[in-house]
Amino acid sequence: MATIECSGLVKSYGPVNALNGLDLSVSGNGVFGFLGPNGAGKTTTIKILTGLIKRSGGECRVNGVDVNDTEHDHRRRIGYLSQNPTYYTWMTGRELLDFVGSIFGFSAMEKRTRTGLLLDMAGLSKTADRKIGGYSGGMIQRLGIAQAMYHKPDILFLDEP
Repeated sequence: MATIECSGLVKSYGPVNALNGLDLSVSGNGVFGFLGPNGAGKTTTIKILTGLIKRSGGECRVNGVDVNDTEHDHRRRIGYLSQNPTYYTWMTGRELLDFVGSIFGFSAMEKRTRTGLLLDMAGLSKTADRKIGGYSGGMIQRLGIAQAMYHKPDILFLDEP
């Protein structure tokens, strides 16, 4: 079974076809990147794979589950970082990651451990208690990667990381 599988994937925005019959199969562990010019449909494909938008046609599965299947919500098993992440600027990096941990049901002890680990990984330990509004663009991207990885997803989708 492929990790990601799309067959004849179509996405239309009115008269504009952002995707027109995309066939894609990604198997195994590792890194897979989409390369292409602006407007090629890379972000649209990622948004369909993550369940953020609905496809207009074709089929699309992640870990064997149709991305539109509401009975087996695959979104809890994926992580996602958008192209332009935005966060509450009044929160600190630590508060944001703790908030994400709460959303996923982590205990206070698990959040403390996981948040510390991810702040270290992202190189943000020294600035963890600074307001996100004072973070540089690169710091926000690293914080975004940490939040996308928080719940230990099977698959991580990064759009222009």
